[in-house]
Amino acid sequence: MYAMTSAKVLIIDDEHMIRWSVAQTLRAAGHEVALAETAAEGLALFREFQPVVVFLDVRLPDMNGLTVLKRIKDDGAQRAAVIVMTAYEESCSVTEAMRLGAYAYLRKPFDFDQIEGLAGAAVKQVLGTCQRCG
Repeated sequence: MYAMTSAKVLIIDDEHMIRWSVAQTLRAAGHEVALAETAAEGLALFREFQPVVVFLDVRLPDMNGLTVLKRIKDDGAQRAAVIVMTAYEESCSVTEAMRLGAYAYLRKPFDFDQIEGLAGAAVKQVLGTCQRCG
């Protein structure tokens, strides 16, 4: 396991087992986790919960994950590292996600140590950036 700074993490994914598995991994590492099954629920939780890191599925039932990413990044009230997840090989989605400001792009299935490591690095980057901003 990686040493991490504890933070709020939001997981937006329509697959129950993905949400549950990622949440278990991050909770075991000391993070506070919120879960959303749809884009609408995720965007509402993003505003309410104010996470430092968001794990975001590209394919959601009510909205494309890249649209959700854009809305999160357009919300200037808060900084968050968004890690985009997908089970599909879509090079245009990878390019678009990075262009829109994703912190990282993760292909499913993934190694849960990778989840923990990415979350830890993202937390350090966001909190370090916020602390420097004063």
